[in-house]
Amino acid sequence: QDIICTVNLQHNCIDSKCVNMHLHQEQIQTIQTKPVVDHQPTPYFFLNAYSIHNCDLIRLVIPEALRESPLRVANPAEV
Repeated sequence: QDIICTVNLQHNCIDSKCVNMHLHQEQIQTIQTKPVVDHQPTPYFFLNAYSIHNCDLIRLVIPEALRESPLRVANPAEV
């Protein structure tokens, strides 16, 4: 009854300094590896409050300074 909506938070790897690494398979030395991301503990997450169905509810709990304008990327190809 107290839950009014759900949100999807995405871990912010850039600000958290997560690193790409290669994991050896089957715990043995081999040339076959699997690319993985070593996620670091962090309080930084992304919340897309502009394109989800319950954005009006989410905007009620976001500080006003974060509601002023959406993030705009001038040249997405550079990201």
